[in-house]
Amino acid sequence: MEDILWNFIIKRLTDSETDESKLRLDSWLAEDASHIKKYEEAKVIWNLTGQLKASAPKIQFNELLAQQQHAPDKKVVRLSAFWKYSIAASLILLILVAALFRSNITITEQEQVQAWVVKKADHGQITLVNMPDSSKIWLNSGTHIRFAKQFNKAKTRLIILTGEAYFDVHHDPSHPFVVKSTQLTTTVYGTSFNVRAYSNEEESSVIVNSGKVGVIPMLKNAGATMLLPQDRLVYAKGKLLKSITDAAANGWLKGDIVFDQTPLPEVFSTISRKFNVTIKADASYYRYCKLTAKFSNKPLSAILKALKMSMNIRSIQKGTTIYLEGGTACSSHTK
Repeated sequence: MEDILWNFIIKRLTDSETDESKLRLDSWLAEDASHIKKYEEAKVIWNLTGQLKASAPKIQFNELLAQQQHAPDKKVVRLSAFWKYSIAASLILLILVAALFRSNITITEQEQVQAWVVKKADHGQITLVNMPDSSKIWLNSGTHIRFAKQFNKAKTRLIILTGEAYFDVHHDPSHPFVVKSTQLTTTVYGTSFNVRAYSNEEESSVIVNSGKVGVIPMLKNAGATMLLPQDRLVYAKGKLLKSITDAAANGWLKGDIVFDQTPLPEVFSTISRKFNVTIKADASYYRYCKLTAKFSNKPLSAILKALKMSMNIRSIQKGTTIYLEGGTACSSHTK
């Protein structure tokens, strides 16, 4: 992986990077402040390499002619040695850059401790976060994000996400906006999109509402997938599935709950977060069952009734706890 990132750095320093290499390098720089330091030091060394100029030794014509007549081999050796010296010096600098990239640079305690701002939405709540760069982030129930206190001064605007959030990103091509979750890294420059990445769900997903985003799964040597409006990317169990969806990326902001072949344990988690209730059910019994349904501003009672009518799942509510039982167990071949 280090060799690949080194190639991406070379492409940027030589103004030959592609959309893929730009996305990957921006994501890597956003991961840690030490990565930015490595890149900047590599850039300094690279610039020094460019300043190293080889100039031929000043030899008078008559002297050169005399050398050619009396000791031609010696002349060749002298000039060859000079050029070898220049090339060797350049190679040494390049090797230093590579070594710098590969090495574990000592970071001071101050650099290691990053000052983070944490924002969250509790169960049953939706929270709007107005970012320092004028971007807006809506947090769905049971979601939290964190970002650097010096967010506006960073080269890359990095958001660490757990849960689901809708992003309306302020356009700034020189400062990429990166959303990092457990399984996906999403990079944009100004657009609106939704990322769902709850820690207790197998699937993570990205839906684009406007603009263009690049998504990289946390897989070795994984490439970036570019998404346009209405594109949906789902990542689960090491596999990516890209599709076109009619579902609004921010439908949950309007009170909609959309299930698209969603496993029932995840359906129960969504209900629990949205209505701030505890669901008691045998997850293993329902693990292969999936639900496709849309509820627009429906109360909890209406959703429980729909589960009973469509899947014969009975419910009993005691305070804020709902007990679910019954229904027909789904076989594994329906996965």
